[in-house]
Amino acid sequence: MHLLTALQSFTCIFRWRMDMSTSDHNHDKDGQPTLKVLLVEDDPMVLEIHDTIVSSVPGFVVVGHARDGREALDMIPRLNPDIIILDVYMPGRDGVDVFKEIRSLDTPVDVIMVTAAEDSSTVVASRRLGAFDYIIKPFRFERLRASLESYRAAQRSRSRGRISQDDIDRAWHVRKPGYAEELEELPKGIQRPTLDALSECLMHRADEELSTEEIALELGISRMTVSKYLEFLVDSGLVSARLDYSTGGRPRNLYQWIGV
Repeated sequence: MHLLTALQSFTCIFRWRMDMSTSDHNHDKDGQPTLKVLLVEDDPMVLEIHDTIVSSVPGFVVVGHARDGREALDMIPRLNPDIIILDVYMPGRDGVDVFKEIRSLDTPVDVIMVTAAEDSSTVVASRRLGAFDYIIKPFRFERLRASLESYRAAQRSRSRGRISQDDIDRAWHVRKPGYAEELEELPKGIQRPTLDALSECLMHRADEELSTEEIALELGISRMTVSKYLEFLVDSGLVSARLDYSTGGRPRNLYQWIGV
């Protein structure tokens, strides 16, 4: 379904690229510098999907494809990307190891991790290295687009020279009490009080993975309601989800607050 959605968007993306071909490639329509993206992914089909998504977001241009970490490290000095979309599981060196070398070289580039790796140690390692975002595959088109738009806004704040605390909070994904109010349009059926209660439950136990049943029991609401809100939080990039096969029967979903 995710692949189909991405491929169905190809026509409108092609039109957007044609429009861009007649404009200044160094600046977007608002006169802001175009941000250069390096994609690092060993799966050719996934690589093309990522290219399609990134190229559909105004203000970004894909400047290179790397199939492994060594190739990525060789391309960075030559292409000078603003941001790298980096996979974890690749032949040879994994993405976290590549990220560490990028930081050791003091290269001025940001990183979005887009990967199937959902273990908490990888998430924590990526965050400590300064990942701008961490997106777990499979993901919806809108999730990566939102991450890029957030990065674009952060870059504009940097270009002003002086920034506010709100700018810093947005760039570093700091969420204030009542953060749900900042979500401009909640989907039908998602109520702020319930969203806040469920989010606080997960945040207070952020070092644990919780099942739908555990959350429902703690909050005193139905599992169906909890599942609906968890799906929203996963899509928003605030909660990770993985299948637990250790139950001996039907696998269950486990959820953990990541807040990135």
